Amino acid sequence: MIRSTQFFAVLLVAALVASWWEWTAEEPVDLEGKVVVLEGDAEAVQAVRWIGEDTEATVTRLSDERGDYFWVDYTRWTERTKPAPESSDTGEAAEPEVERTATRSVFKSAKRALSIMKNLSPLAAKRSLEVNDPAKLVQLGLDEPASRLEIDRGGKTEVMEIGTEAYGTRDYYARHQGSGRIYMLERDLIQPLKYARTRLPDRTLYSFERASIAMATLSVDGQSAAWNQTHADDKQAAHWSPVGAPDEEAEQANDWLDKLLNLKGTKYADPDDPPTDLRPRFALTLKTVDDSETLEVMQVGDEGDWYGRSAHTRGLIKLVRSGASDLSEEASALLTSSAE
Repeated sequence: MIRSTQFFAVLLVAALVASWWEWTAEEPVDLEGKVVVLEGDAEAVQAVRWIGEDTEATVTRLSDERGDYFWVDYTRWTERTKPAPESSDTGEAAEPEVERTATRSVFKSAKRALSIMKNLSPLAAKRSLEVNDPAKLVQLGLDEPASRLEIDRGGKTEVMEIGTEAYGTRDYYARHQGSGRIYMLERDLIQPLKYARTRLPDRTLYSFERASIAMATLSVDGQSAAWNQTHADDKQAAHWSPVGAPDEEAEQANDWLDKLLNLKGTKYADPDDPPTDLRPRFALTLKTVDDSETLEVMQVGDEGDWYGRSAHTRGLIKLVRSGASDLSEEASALLTSSAE
């Protein structure tokens, strides 16, 4: 009798605990009718890989003293049919050969990569599908999937096998490799990775909003000049003034800084094969109330390509030759006029 009473007491405690958990647990995320495929935090995603027939992309989370950022390694494959030589024995042409060439690029990603991590946390599908017919799997491109999406999170890799595009919506049929369940994933989850070279690069040269910049210091060959930004929060009235002369507008500096702050990079240099013989041309240090960044502008030799580097870019990024060259020539003249 005592044992029976103890047994029912344990059951009662367990029921009370379950009831308490049900009432105090957080509400599930509102996914607007979508189906949760994979749970997990965006901050826990270490890498995302797209492996397709013609493109491959790996987005990796890295970290330094300035915080987290994302580095992308992207490869695009192209095919070219080579003319087949004639057979010396029969005089007939042999089968043409298909030459497959890889073009690789690496770059730091913009905020779009962070959006990708958030969209995968949780990973939600438009709907799940019950597919038991092998012929239907062929139709969905999931009998032998040619593409896949891999997510590294918390020491575990989840794989989504990607099939064909759905007619009309062009969303993607997908199968979770672990469970075998089939879903329809939104097109916007896949496209930024499939076309990462054009959709993910961060081509900006500094991280500050223009209105937050308080001072800019230009340095060329040991000489320097500095300007404060006045009325920075008003686009119409904002202008640059020599340090110590807030009422004086430096027109030449205004023009030069406007061009510099609108300058963008084109493509990143490969850290494993960086350009050599880089020669410094000028540097610009931007300061906010509590932070600063220095953009170094360099040229390969005297006639070569131009590159920029800052704490924001984390690496060398090629600059438009005409824009960087003009800014470099004007920088010396700007220092001369500022000294007068």
